[in-house]
Amino acid sequence: MVEPGFENAARETSARKLTSNVAAVAATWNAETRHMHIIYYLEGPPADGDEDLRELTVAELLEAYPAIRTASSAFGAVEDLETSDGRRVAFGPG
Repeated sequence: MVEPGFENAARETSARKLTSNVAAVAATWNAETRHMHIIYYLEGPPADGDEDLRELTVAELLEAYPAIRTASSAFGAVEDLETSDGRRVAFGPG
């Protein structure tokens, strides 16, 4: 089960932290391990600021959700974006 409000918080937080290179963001929450994983899907190689903005997204969500015990983040190619599987929240700019 996704932490209540996590989907909206992940969407709103990451929406404020995008460059034109970011095609979508995915946020995964595992209730059993209490682990969050954020993926920024990019149109090409990381642009200046992409890594900082991705890490700021992680930091803000960690602060907002004390239930999260561990977190990780990564970049992915837009071609690798998966469809929602019930555990992953994916959304793009706009």
